[in-house]
Amino acid sequence: MILRCALAALALALMPASLSAQGTKPQRIVSLNLCTDILLFDLVAPERIAALSPSANDPRASPIAERVQPIRRIRGEAEEVLSLSPDLVLAAEFTAPATISMLERLKLRVVKIPMAQDIAGVRTSLLRVAEATGDTEKARAAIAAFDARLARARAASAPEEGRPSAVIYQINGIVSGTGLLEDEALSHAGFRNLAPDLHADRGGRVSIEAIVAHPPDLLLFAGPSDEYRTVVADALVHPALRAVMHDRATAVLPWRDWICGTPYIADTIDVLADLRRRLAVRRPPA
Repeated sequence: MILRCALAALALALMPASLSAQGTKPQRIVSLNLCTDILLFDLVAPERIAALSPSANDPRASPIAERVQPIRRIRGEAEEVLSLSPDLVLAAEFTAPATISMLERLKLRVVKIPMAQDIAGVRTSLLRVAEATGDTEKARAAIAAFDARLARARAASAPEEGRPSAVIYQINGIVSGTGLLEDEALSHAGFRNLAPDLHADRGGRVSIEAIVAHPPDLLLFAGPSDEYRTVVADALVHPALRAVMHDRATAVLPWRDWICGTPYIADTIDVLADLRRRLAVRRPPA
């Protein structure tokens, strides 16, 4: 592998100065992380993308899965990246540190994008990608459209008093707490996040007993219970939880739209807003 990396690096060194160094937009962009995949793909033409991460075409995790099929996916090893002779490599802050270190030592242009933890962070991440690719005007237009969708959702949301409660419950008993992107999505759509009342542990986990004792008006899941073939998903099929699901409204909130902090969180907010309207019809206020 070291030999292959050395040969790839030599070939890279013999190439003309990179397109970005010449003042034009990079044309062979490699993304090493699902979140940067999503931000990049909706920002630049597909022909400018040399490769994306393996998760980019996973329909369970990626909102762009169906559209990226023609684009190469790579595991993100240094030799793979070098073989593509990229003029820009995008990575998340903690993506493959060994790979990133080698690429930086070989003087490739690597840009680390902060992963958004809230809606403000979505704008920041998108602009950081756009600055790297030379597409800031397109990013500003995307942000304007994103903000307009959020404004419409806020205008239609319920007042703070009397909002229905909701919990996003995931495998291993994890709930989405306050200060996170999902928490903001619930608020924009007119829900009150019940997670703080359930006394989650440091890992964000709550017991089934807590859900049973304090059931939300709407219980949300990141995916169908039969999608996970693992012991940590057993809570999703527990009889006690099934009893809560029988008495309360439930829905699947596909995590592919909110696993990463991207403008696709607006799709999640629209889904939540529709659920709130339906819940109001089903459970009119006393």
